[in-house]
Amino acid sequence: MKTNEATIFVFIASIIIGILISLNINFRKVNNKVFLTPAEYQEAYDYINKLNRDISALRSKYNEQNKKLSKYIKNQDDKSAVTKEMENELFNNEMSLGNVDLEGKGVIIKLQDVGFSTTQNADDPVDQKSLIIHDTDIMNLINEIKYSGGEVISINDERITDSSDIFCWGPFIELDKVKIFSPFTIKVIGDSESIYSYLTSDVGYLTFLHLRGINATITKEEKVQILSKGKEDEYKYMKEIKK
Repeated sequence: MKTNEATIFVFIASIIIGILISLNINFRKVNNKVFLTPAEYQEAYDYINKLNRDISALRSKYNEQNKKLSKYIKNQDDKSAVTKEMENELFNNEMSLGNVDLEGKGVIIKLQDVGFSTTQNADDPVDQKSLIIHDTDIMNLINEIKYSGGEVISINDERITDSSDIFCWGPFIELDKVKIFSPFTIKVIGDSESIYSYLTSDVGYLTFLHLRGINATITKEEKVQILSKGKEDEYKYMKEIKK
């Protein structure tokens, strides 16, 4: 079963790499004839970045599954070692689900909507939209944080997990059905140096938010505390099939 999972990850990664290569070729052909608008360039740039992150995530998942398989094979005759490995995996799953309080080195990011300014064009909806933090901004920022070494993330003390949903509803965003208003404080546990360098680089999303006029700061911290969600996920409709 473990081998099958690894094979599936390699297969999916191969497909994504093929798509990425074809996209690059197409863009080169197009650029020989026409120029992309800033919006088209940003969309293409974001999409290629997303594919790169997906490939990186699949490779990490593949390596993780391979390590687990190697440990189980190595310790298959040692029941205590297998039990310990299963306990570690259970604890890691609890962390991924957001059910464990954690602390460690990381960064704290603060974002605040600028709001509508009299210096902006009142008849230009795009102008006004750029001054507001949207769900896409949060998701792009979260993706870059994960890509650059973030392990655990919260927004205004609401824990983000792999299954979290983020939506924009006017003056606030909704994270897992919890309404969160600006200003936003994003706490991250992870490689603070790598995260800080990436987000503040010329291609980092914080730099992009600064160019739009969004108030954004980031500080490196020796100790960041991120608490658990405080409640377990409830499943109302699915149930186990009894054999």
